Amino acid sequence: MDRSIALRSRRTRTVVAVATAGVLALGAVAAATPASAVQTSVTGAVFEWGINAEANAAAFAPGTYNLLSAGIVTATSASDRVTATNWKQTEGDVDILKRQADGSFADATFAGLSTDANGTRLSTGAGNNSGHVVRIGGGTGTVDPAAGTAEIQWQGTFTSAFYSGMTRSWITDPHLSVAADGTGTITATLGGYGTSMDDPDQFEQLAPVDDVVVATLTGVDVDADGFTVTPEYLGKTVNTGSGTPQVTGGANAGAFPQSFVDFQVLTGQGSYWYSSGGAADARKPASPLSVSYTAAAQPSVPTVTVSKTAGIARSGESITVTGTGFLPAGAATTGSRPPLQNQFVGAYVAFGKFAEAWQPSTGAAAATRSQRFDTKWALPAESHAAVGGSAGGAITLNADGSFTATLNVSTTAERDLLAGRYGIYTYAGSGATYAPFESFNPVAFAGAEDVVVEVPDQVEEPSGSFGWTFANASPADLGTAVQEGDTFVADGTLTNIIVTDTRTGGTTPYSWSISGQASDFTSAAGQSFSAGYLGWTPKVVQGGVSIAKGAEVTSSRLGGQGLSSSRVLAASSTAAAAVVGADLSLVLPGDIAAGAYTSKLTVTALQ
Repeated sequence: MDRSIALRSRRTRTVVAVATAGVLALGAVAAATPASAVQTSVTGAVFEWGINAEANAAAFAPGTYNLLSAGIVTATSASDRVTATNWKQTEGDVDILKRQADGSFADATFAGLSTDANGTRLSTGAGNNSGHVVRIGGGTGTVDPAAGTAEIQWQGTFTSAFYSGMTRSWITDPHLSVAADGTGTITATLGGYGTSMDDPDQFEQLAPVDDVVVATLTGVDVDADGFTVTPEYLGKTVNTGSGTPQVTGGANAGAFPQSFVDFQVLTGQGSYWYSSGGAADARKPASPLSVSYTAAAQPSVPTVTVSKTAGIARSGESITVTGTGFLPAGAATTGSRPPLQNQFVGAYVAFGKFAEAWQPSTGAAAATRSQRFDTKWALPAESHAAVGGSAGGAITLNADGSFTATLNVSTTAERDLLAGRYGIYTYAGSGATYAPFESFNPVAFAGAEDVVVEVPDQVEEPSGSFGWTFANASPADLGTAVQEGDTFVADGTLTNIIVTDTRTGGTTPYSWSISGQASDFTSAAGQSFSAGYLGWTPKVVQGGVSIAKGAEVTSSRLGGQGLSSSRVLAASSTAAAAVVGADLSLVLPGDIAAGAYTSKLTVTALQ
């Protein structure tokens, strides 16, 4: 469904937003990446890092020091300083904390930036440190303590200023990725000002650089509530180009990641992030980095559900068997014989007639399980070939430990005479003897005298509908951009979107989400600029507790990513009506040509 609304500019350097085409996708299904072994979602994750001692030490220019601030501390020249007026202890989910004399942390103050934990003034001679860290809360993602993996994203920016702000850069939206071998990275978008010791007048805002590796990690032990690790530095080498050469010998020789150093060379801080042979080298190694969260408890016992267990036609029926929680458990689920020796063995799913004592974990002989009439082998996809693929009975065991098997369940007079019990059985394969994978669900067949009827649970028929519309015919107009320093800024409001949702009944839950993506702004003269300069702050005007507003999206001029790609405006986990909207903010470089510009924001609703 398209809703195209033409909007007009008003003055010469007017920016007009937003000609809107809404796309409504009915019944859309979003594909999700499978979770890992015991992967669980985390919210409210906390990131804490002081970067290194040098980022919190006295600087060599008289009366200056290096410091951390929440948000972006802007400047117009290298002579600007971070002051009590523009320094920020907190912004959004970002806080700056200071170590106290007893080792605890408290909210930082501007005065405390230049003293150590005991209140002693910082000086290069004393070699003391202010002990500040940045804390970013609200991180979301997934962790898998069993596999040792994690993916967590934070939203927020903090500034690292040297020489009280003669040089400064900022780190935006750090992302943690940890692999099963304990290695990991912290990546982020970097921004800052370009300076040069050779040219004191050089001072220009640098274009943000995405996906910069700011820390590499080894030996990460992901557990249910977080970890602390010191990023790599000692012994690492980097290419410094034409800058100050790296000194690779000595107790403090090392470097931050290459891509981080490359960016800092542009800010004039390059040699502060690797060993250069100066007195500051002892303060350059990375400080410990902490990540904390609460991971939801995971089911510890695999479960099996069988679609039909009684009144089965003797001639045969297809029965669906579903399993959950069939996850690797180290050596206990590792094969002791081919075809999966030294590999995760998955589980057999069989219809058969086994002896009463049949479990491999109790030492029951293989003969007790010999009467298998239809068998599948639930395995990760990468192991299917080892057992002969689908012809060998392989079915997919998903990364979250779930499977679905279809078995042909039937009987004959000859089978009836066999000793044992008819049932659906599961147990570990390839010689493993893991009791939690062992299950038995008895099944019974319909006899000639039986009258069989299945009465399903009553299900309310689906009814109702979902839809959305703009509150009026003028989605937005950003008006005339105003010059602020070396940027142009324009603000506006997206017209409210009214969501109606009266859906009820059925067998599956209802939900919806509304997203938006802007096209590049263009003028009649053929000039253009990126939609990434446009950001928004979503809001829920009306709606119940199930309605969640999307994350704030900032202009790429401010280190964000803007609306050049699809961003969530609002979403609901249930069928629910709502009124949602957003405040719009456009921040442009000062060299954008004057003119009237328009963009199209494509609004997509998924339900």
